Amino acid sequence: MVIRPVEPGETSAAAEVHRLAFGSDVEADLAFALMRDDAFVPALSFAAEDGGKLLGHVLFTRVWLERDDGKPGFPPPLLAPLAVVPESQREGVGTSLVEAAIALARESGEIAVFVFGDPAFYGRFGFVGAAESGVRAPHPVQPEWGWQVLELEPGLLGPSGALKVAPPLDSPEMWRE
Repeated sequence: MVIRPVEPGETSAAAEVHRLAFGSDVEADLAFALMRDDAFVPALSFAAEDGGKLLGHVLFTRVWLERDDGKPGFPPPLLAPLAVVPESQREGVGTSLVEAAIALARESGEIAVFVFGDPAFYGRFGFVGAAESGVRAPHPVQPEWGWQVLELEPGLLGPSGALKVAPPLDSPEMWRE
């Protein structure tokens, strides 16, 4: 298996990974829309490939942290969504994708990475509940424990604020499991 950056012509193939992984068009359509949005971060978005077949995909978009203190915010990345085709789940594909993306984010000088997902999975990479950081998701999250942050530069995240996200993610339904 090779973990590599997603190539520009792979939008449909990557979306198909999400369709197969989740068994619905919702996540596939979201991934497709995000990869076509200006907020898409191709440098942090990776594919897992084996024998020419995509097994997994992780996608990142830029969000904007609007700080409550009125000082200038900054654009951290948001991990969403992550998908692995059913026959390759529980084989370390998702873990490898997330590790590669976090390593590059750290090397690139990112301050933090946000995710809305399962703490049992993302906690192994150092993600913790984002509520303590004071950074709020763009909409109320359900369950609250799913809203998480990984501070790559501890102490630099700053005071509380709210994230503004790409239009495909800016709907209350996207923030519920």
